[in-house]
Formats: sequence, structure tokens, C-alpha cells
Amino acid sequence: MGVKTLYSNHEKFKYDHIYFLLINYFKFKEEMYGNHIKDVINILMESEKKGETIIDLTSESLLVTPIEAGWPLEHINALEKSLLINNKDAPFLIKNKKLSFIKWSKKIDNILEKLFAKSINQINKNKRIKLVSENKIDELRNLFEISDVAFLQGGPGTGKTTLIIKLILNFLKSDNTLNIGLSAPTGKASARLKESLEQQINSSQDIKLEKIECQTLHRWIYNSQKSNSDLKYKLKELDFFIIDEMSMVSINLIELILELLANDCKLLLVGDANQLPPINSCSIFNYIFKNIKHNKFQHNIVNLKRIYRNSGEISELSKLIFQDKKLLDHKINQLIKKKNKTNLNIIECENKNIPLSLINEITSHLNELKKLVSNLSKKDYIFNEKIDNLMKYENETITNIFNQLNSYFVLCEKNTGIWSIQEINKIILKQNDLSNLLELDEGIPIMCTENNHELGISNGDIGVLIGNNISKKFLFRKFNKNNQTVVALIEPSMLENIIPAIAITIHKSQGSEAKKVSILWNQKIDTLENTKNKQLNNFSIQNNYQQRLLYTAITRSREILDLYFLN
Repeated sequence: MGVKTLYSNHEKFKYDHIYFLLINYFKFKEEMYGNHIKDVINILMESEKKGETIIDLTSESLLVTPIEAGWPLEHINALEKSLLINNKDAPFLIKNKKLSFIKWSKKIDNILEKLFAKSINQINKNKRIKLVSENKIDELRNLFEISDVAFLQGGPGTGKTTLIIKLILNFLKSDNTLNIGLSAPTGKASARLKESLEQQINSSQDIKLEKIECQTLHRWIYNSQKSNSDLKYKLKELDFFIIDEMSMVSINLIELILELLANDCKLLLVGDANQLPPINSCSIFNYIFKNIKHNKFQHNIVNLKRIYRNSGEISELSKLIFQDKKLLDHKINQLIKKKNKTNLNIIECENKNIPLSLINEITSHLNELKKLVSNLSKKDYIFNEKIDNLMKYENETITNIFNQLNSYFVLCEKNTGIWSIQEINKIILKQNDLSNLLELDEGIPIMCTENNHELGISNGDIGVLIGNNISKKFLFRKFNKNNQTVVALIEPSMLENIIPAIAITIHKSQGSEAKKVSILWNQKIDTLENTKNKQLNNFSIQNNYQQRLLYTAITRSREILDLYFLN
């Protein structure tokens, strides 16, 4: 049968390494159940890549379509007959009509158990209901009187960061001996937190920064596992720990954090439960909110709904993504047809080439960035190796460079293919081989794709090329050994895994914002629901992953958004 050709003996199944482990151990009848089991592996692994480790068996929307007919009943039957479920050694688990690898279910259960141990006890539940308040600072303070964990959830512009800082100041005014830690999964998000904290503390005469440490999660873990820490505290020494951008935090990271924290440390988990989860894992934060009716944390949640940063139609569209499909389709069609520009423009394209208007805008942005970088690089003294923070000498010039660098983002779904980062790089840089970044002109944005604890640079940090010929360097905003934010020149030989950042993926944009964002949306729809309905709007979003992807991209914009979509 044609539908089975994907798993034929002549073509290698991409997850053969998993399949062969299972068949060698469980000795199931391959001719009867092999393709069903390959379907299950394929669906789970492809979903895991997108940050979903648990599959709802009642949903018709899957990221990949099964090859064998009869999903999910025939596949469940194959797992049962092959002893791959309902068996003490079974690698899969079906629970509450949801399918997963058992390793993920065990990790999730372990984390939920540890969080629940910090949660409100039965005696205090009625008391908690009485503590709900319009004043969210009071509500959080009251919540922490009866619980050691709280979840702060809200979309963009709802004041999460402001509330975090006010809560910290409030705690320290009550008890200035507290050891407080702040964190986020990316360097960009951590730096933004620290900047907000410093601004608030500078305006408060009573509070000093010495009691507070702010760093990335990876650096907290790295320093907590060392005998000598570069930070003020190790995780086990904290009285209060706050993690922002929780939707991005992987299962493995939060599991390790909970192991390293003291049992009585108060924990505030902050995020937007509609954003993308981490790839090749899942988000415990998103999981809790997705299953809120079936878990024990309802009384530990503070929701922020009021939007303080008005972004007009951007805010309206982001709400519709998860609320009403018909209203979303109507709104998108309305925006496509409108003639006058607003702060949100949807541009329908029928040509696979990158739109010329976008190329012109990228070129204009880069030209302005190159001018600003050139103003700095023409000053020879900045290349002196003894200078550890250029902000001390060229504050205004540096500020202008990073303001321009972060004023405009171009977001793509993928690194390769149609409307990809690779395609934009080829057009703008006019070359196919980008293996040697030092051959590029100064002023080109760059991104680090791996954490470098020694240099204080994190995965996802964006900098810029500066200098010419042998003097070419990387200019980055980073953390120094004293955990202070500095801007420094990095010798290229000291920092690997650097790529051009003219455009970045939607995943990599998480934790960042820009005044203007352009999105290239070329999302192919490949779901069970799509095969049944041929009359779908060309812009329809068919599954939870696509919803989160578009939502995350749209909400990176503070003011202006251009959304290009390929029809």
C-alpha cells in the first residue's frame, strides 16, 4: 500500500535507533505492529522537537500524519499487544487519554510533586480565596505567607517585570537580610530584568543592590555546582528565587533548579503560558496552565489581565489566536484588505521570493547600524585590550548602537528553506558560504548560539561585528566576572558558535522585544483536520504549536508589526 512507503525496508526510518532498541528488547511481531509503532515514535519525536512531550489522543490536530490508518485506537492496540504499555518495563505511557514516553511523564510527575510540596496546604486553601486582591503586590505577599511557591502569569504589557521588581523591594523593606535571586533562561531576558531592577533601586534610597543577584539559569546552576562561586550566592543560600520567562525553561533545567534550592526557599515562577515551550523538551509552566482544571495549583496562581502597554491591533490579534478561530480569520482578512497602514500590517504574497519591500527595509536598518558602528571603530583606542567596559568611555555611542541593533527584528520560522534565515542571509550578504564571519563587513549583527560562562555570554545574545581586516572583533553586551553588565570587544578566536543575525528564528527571539518586527510566515498546514476540510483560510492555524509560534512572533513587537504570509 502506498501509505506505507515511508517505512519500507528500502528507506531508512529516521528514528530507527529507537525502533530497533524496542524490537530487540520486546520481540514484538514486526509485520503486524511495526508500522503502528513507528507511527507512535515518529509522532512523539516530532512533537518533542516542537516542545510537546505529551500527545492528546482525543485531538485531531497532530504535527505529523500517521502512516497507518486507525489513529489512535489501532496504534493503542499495537502498543498493548507488543507490551509497550501497561507493562513494568514499558517505554510508553497512556494516562487520561494522553500518550507520552514514560521518561517525560516521570520527570513531570517528579517536578509537580516537588512544587506541590511548596504549595498551599489544605488548611490554607479557604484562607487563600479571601486573599485575592486587585492589588497584585498584596495578593502575592499574602500568598507567600501561606505558601512557598507562586505562579505569576500574564501576556505582554501586563506589567510582570514591574510587579517582580516592586515585590522584591517590598520584601526587602520588610526584611533587608533576605538573600534574593533573579533569573531567566536567556542572557537578554536576564539583562532586561537587571536593568529594570537597577533603575528602580536607583530611585529608592532605602534599598541596596548588594542583597540581590541576577543571572541566567545556566549560570546559577554552573556556579552552584562549583566549589567557588562567581556569584554572591549559590542557589541553596537563597531565601527567595524568581524565574522569569518560564515558558522557555526546559523540564531538565527546572528539575535541576529544584534540586539545588533549599527546601524553604520561596519560589516565584513568572511567564506567559501562551508562548513557545523549549525545543526537544517541554515547559512545566505551560503544562500546569494547560491542565489547570486537573492539577492542584489553582490557589497558587496570580493572573495579570490588564494591559498597560497599548499596542492597538497587535494586542487584539494576539488575544484572538487562542480565543476564537472565526474571529481570528475575520480579523486577518480585514487586515489583509485594508488600505491604510496601522501599527499592524498583514501582507499577502504569492511569490516565493523574499518580498522586495522587506529587503529594502533590512538594508536601510543595516546601513544605519553600520554608520553607528563606524563612528565607534574609527577611534583606535577602543581596541586596547586593557579596556574592559567601553561604556565607561563611549556611553552615548554604544547606547546608540545597541538601541539601533534592538530596534528592529526580522523573524523566520526556519533556518533553511523558503522564506528562511539562510535565504535572507544570501540576499543581504551576497554570498553562500558564511563559515568565515570575519570576511563580512563591520556592522553586521551576530548571535552567539551557545553559553560561554567564562566570557559571560549566553545562548541567544546578539552583538555586532566591528573593525576591519586584522582588527575585526565581536562587540557584545555581557556580564563580567563581578556580574556587572558591560560592553566589551571579544577576540573572535575566543568565541565559537557565532552566526549572522540579520534575521533570527521565532524561537531565538523569545525573551526579546523590538520597536518594529517583520515576520515571514510560511507555515505549511499538515494535520488530520486539514485533510478533512479543504475550505480553510490560507492563514488558518491548525494546532497548538502553530498558535504558540504565531503568538510568540507577534508579541515580540512593542509598536509596529509587518506580517508577511505566503499564499
